[in-house]
Parts: sequence; C-alpha cells; structure tokens
Amino acid sequence: MNRINVLLDEIKSISNQDGDILCVFQFGSHVQGKSNKSSDMDVCLVLNIDNYSPLMLSQKKLEYLKRFPGVDIQIFQQLPLYIKVRILKHGIIILCKDEDKIYDLAFSVITEYGDYVHIYREYLKEIENAM
Repeated sequence: MNRINVLLDEIKSISNQDGDILCVFQFGSHVQGKSNKSSDMDVCLVLNIDNYSPLMLSQKKLEYLKRFPGVDIQIFQQLPLYIKVRILKHGIIILCKDEDKIYDLAFSVITEYGDYVHIYREYLKEIENAM
C-alpha cells in the first residue's frame, strides 16, 4: 500500500470516530492525476454542523493538521463557494456517514452557486481585462 493510501485510511479511521465529521473528500492534484513528488495531499472535512463558530471550525482544522502533518486539510464550511463546487464536482468521497445530509448540502451549495455564478464570471472578466 502506498503512502497516500495509508494516510487516507488513517484519516478515514480517525474521522469515522469523530462525531463532528459528516464526510471526508480527497481533492486536488492527486485526484486529478496531476501530482508529482512535491505535491501534497488535499483533504476536505465536511463537518456535521448546525451552528459552529468560526473558532470551532478553525480548531477542528488545526486538530487534523497537527495529527496529519504534510496533508493539506480544509474545512468545507470555511471554503469559498467556488472551491466547494469544485470539491463536490471533482473530489472523491473517502468517508460519508450520512448520504442524505451530503445530498442536501450539495443541493444547497449548487443552488447558491447558481445564484452567484454570473457575478463570479463577470468578476473574472474584469480581472482579465485589467491585465
């Protein structure tokens, strides 16, 4: 078993015992087949939350960063909308404790993105034209 698979198994095992974790995604260069020797592994934790404070989200991230050095850990609820969409679209689920909740979350994110995407594209055009 290679290093990445061992890490993913460890993350899956720890996350499965963590009541705050709803789902774990792997995303980024390893999933896209664009990794090289210097690539880190990207993991996104989706918390099973209703009302966590930004401080609690950051503490959870630090807990996992400390436990898994060298892994780029992200908390889904802290990410910008366009990154959430990329993770939902291209990420690989390595642990899911409740499919219904993930579907509800995905629907909510996609709906919000649909309301926002035209503004985001205009913003990108403006940046491109300014260069």
